[in-house]
Amino acid sequence: MRLSVLDDTYYRDLLCEFGAMFAIANRIDTVHKLPWIGFQSWRAAGRKVSLSESAEETLEKTMAGENHEDVIYYWVPMDTDQTSNFWSTCDCLNAGHCRTLFEDAFRNMYGLPEGVAALPPMPNDGDYWSTLHSWVMPTPSFLKFIMFTRMFVDSLHSLNGNNTEPASCLLGASQPEKRHCYCRILEILVNIWAYHSGRKMVYLNPVTGESKEQHLREERNEMWVKFFDFTLLKSMDEDLAEEADDGMHPGTDQWLWPLTGQVFWPGIADREREEKYIKKLDKKLKSKVKLLERQKSGYKQKPLGQ
Repeated sequence: MRLSVLDDTYYRDLLCEFGAMFAIANRIDTVHKLPWIGFQSWRAAGRKVSLSESAEETLEKTMAGENHEDVIYYWVPMDTDQTSNFWSTCDCLNAGHCRTLFEDAFRNMYGLPEGVAALPPMPNDGDYWSTLHSWVMPTPSFLKFIMFTRMFVDSLHSLNGNNTEPASCLLGASQPEKRHCYCRILEILVNIWAYHSGRKMVYLNPVTGESKEQHLREERNEMWVKFFDFTLLKSMDEDLAEEADDGMHPGTDQWLWPLTGQVFWPGIADREREEKYIKKLDKKLKSKVKLLERQKSGYKQKPLGQ
């Protein structure tokens, strides 16, 4: 199940928990066949916001009664007093460069020209945002989230010229923060994806299990739906897969995207079918040639029983 990129300490530190998520998504059919998937950071216990047994039972009952709609349940709030600006908080967590680098990565990912807004608006509406990778969502939604995240991380990494020196990290101030460069920005990425892709967002009190919908969908007035549309993201994913398959991407040796999961586009399946067909024809041709050689040499197999 483990991705080979995680054998490299640099990338393992760079991605933190997301390395494991990429690995799980890459083998989801064999390692996780349940309709829901969730995670809880070990740091949640340190902050005393890990799920209580009561909250776990409530969540399980809620999921059992759900129709698997696009919803995310989370219980570790990014801001406990619900007053901080989303991007300002992200800046505080990332040495003051969160929104700048996010905007650059987003622009690079979608090929947006300069002058076009590339920082998704996140409202300061008094509701909770999620952090610490402590959430539950339907498994199909998880795979869509991972598809988006792989492309975003790759775009973010390319801004640094795919540099593998922690000292070059702009998202950290201390050495530990630089070593775990992308970890803090990735912790809040699920909010941006869930909000702008129209997912229902529900905060779950980790002690009581009481839940309340956040950022009501009917009140989201500035959703960037077009950038988070699955059809668009799927086509972008396939374009990257084609580049990887054909070796067309510059700097392929240090290209992060192919290392974080499955590389697939329809052309791969077409080529595999063609190769299988060619092998089949080749086998038939060899059998025919062998038969002709036997006939020329006068060999003739006797009927069975004689």
